[in-house]
Amino acid sequence: MVESVGPPIPAFANRGRFLIRLEEVTLRYGEGPEVLRRVSCHLEPGSFHYLLGASGAGKSSLLKLLYLAQVPSEGRLSLFGRDVAQLTRRDRALLRRRIGVVFQDFRLIAHLSAFENVALPLRIAGEPEARVKSQVRELMDWVGLEDAIDALPPTLSGGQQQRVAIARAVIGRPSLLLADEPTGNVDDRIAVRLLYLFRELNRTGTTVMLATHNESLAARMPQPQLRLASGLVSTEPAPTPAAAEPVGE
Repeated sequence: MVESVGPPIPAFANRGRFLIRLEEVTLRYGEGPEVLRRVSCHLEPGSFHYLLGASGAGKSSLLKLLYLAQVPSEGRLSLFGRDVAQLTRRDRALLRRRIGVVFQDFRLIAHLSAFENVALPLRIAGEPEARVKSQVRELMDWVGLEDAIDALPPTLSGGQQQRVAIARAVIGRPSLLLADEPTGNVDDRIAVRLLYLFRELNRTGTTVMLATHNESLAARMPQPQLRLASGLVSTEPAPTPAAAEPVGE
């Protein structure tokens, strides 16, 4: 079992329950081979875990299960205390609103500006326009995109698009944040800054799972780890702080 990190997060009414629970979960696509094999792990609300493994190890497939894009071929998956096999279509839609996802291919809306892409979750939630504008501008400044607010995604570099995707995923302070290689297209300075952003979001109560194959970057901010290899998962505690490099702002 993966243990929680730090003290309980008061913002969660269900902090005594697992937010993510996988029991003997296997995933295959169609008649293909097993991508994940008998995966079992439990994550508590308010925790932060790296999902580590080489390219092709199954990290993206595990994340797809967790944001309800796939269902297990075998085994049981529970999110927010709900068995996903028992969810109605409406239940799935409601759960997805509590999950922020940073996709590896960004999935930005090409005809909307960077600002409008980031603002989209707040608009869907019905936030007042003044609040939308202030929060989006503040977050875009934080990720270094203050000069690209009005730019359309096709005119941005890969690293800029990635930062827009991250801002969109975290703007609504989701209960669960799933990030698939979120630092893969940015330089080291921006990558560390993004890790700091994820840590601060986690400190406010968001459960974070960050998939990466960059173990040296993960070592800068030690957290417990889930390691995937050949479709199997193992759990490891956070490295000792003495072995980690400091994270700056």
